[in-house]
Amino acid sequence: MKENNTITHIEIPAPVLEKAIRFYSKLFNWEITIVTEGQYAFFRIGDTQSGGGFDTSLKPAEKNCGPQLTIDVEDISQKLKEIVAAGGKIILDKTEIPGGHGFYAVFCDTNDNYLQLHSRN
Repeated sequence: MKENNTITHIEIPAPVLEKAIRFYSKLFNWEITIVTEGQYAFFRIGDTQSGGGFDTSLKPAEKNCGPQLTIDVEDISQKLKEIVAAGGKIILDKTEIPGGHGFYAVFCDTNDNYLQLHSRN
């Protein structure tokens, strides 16, 4: 097996697992499977093998701390509207990345995790 050195699994803190499941399945259409009721759930992104888990034993990092998780989307402005409607908060609105690398935005989910969105347009 060739070693790709790819990130294959991430874990998102989910003090309230049900909030994470509702938020991410609605906004990003991630397939979610509960592993341990009320404690842990796997998510898979589209038809890929990529994904991770929502873990109630983890605590969200403070703003501007720790690794930053970025999710690719087609339309950041539309996705930010959906995030707010689902109970999330916009931390940084759509912002151009210098050098032609597209745009990004920062949001806070319903469990107080800070994440980013990215798009080419």
